[in-house]
Amino acid sequence: MAEYLSTLLTPNLPLWQLLTAALIIFAAAILRGFSGFGFSALTVTSLALFMPPKLVVPIIFLLEIVASIHLLPGVLKQIDRRLLSQLSIGMMLFTPLGVWLLAHLPASQTRLVICLLVLAIALLLLLGIKQRTANPRLPLITGCVSGAVNGAAAIGGLPVVLMMLYSGLSAVATRATLVAYFIITDLYAMVWIGHQDLLSDEVVQLSVLAIIPMTLGISLGSWLFKRSSQGNFRSLALILLLSVSSIGLLRSLSEILA
Repeated sequence: MAEYLSTLLTPNLPLWQLLTAALIIFAAAILRGFSGFGFSALTVTSLALFMPPKLVVPIIFLLEIVASIHLLPGVLKQIDRRLLSQLSIGMMLFTPLGVWLLAHLPASQTRLVICLLVLAIALLLLLGIKQRTANPRLPLITGCVSGAVNGAAAIGGLPVVLMMLYSGLSAVATRATLVAYFIITDLYAMVWIGHQDLLSDEVVQLSVLAIIPMTLGISLGSWLFKRSSQGNFRSLALILLLSVSSIGLLRSLSEILA
């Protein structure tokens, strides 16, 4: 047992990568605890700069499950259950396609797709568009898009956030519904991740090590949510997502064109 734990806590990565990853996860977890979204997008785009997406994405799924379970008790009463069910149906239909793309696309192309999606959605979120007329099919369509990009890049929350802000859903309901939605999406995605043989020992090792900085960050973010200006923090978070995704996009293009 002791030998197993020693192996589990000693991943085959340079120390600088481990420390950088821990710092990124801590910062992204503050954002997650505050707004209910952004953890996956920030960690995937940042970690993918020096780690392969096939390693990063399964780690993020595991961490998101832990993060959502940590936040769920405090948001149960604010969840929009009808919206949650509509999103979940679309997500379940298209997640297998996304996981298949993750397993078969080259790392540079996967990174390019991730950065383009994050960049586009962050720009739309920053613009703060609003829905003028209700569209009853929008949640199901959003769930389908979310499932595909979640399976491929672990960023399925961003299309849902975009839809919720577009529909004018309150900040409290958005945060609560996202927390519940992430539990469903990431548990479901992990089934398909295992089916594609992407759940390696190294994924488990890094996920275990990342739980501490993530938990500390979420706790700090939740504390800030109760005491800070949400609008200012969200704008800062979106600018951060734009910056990181732009850097990742430039790197991906340079790799593909080289």
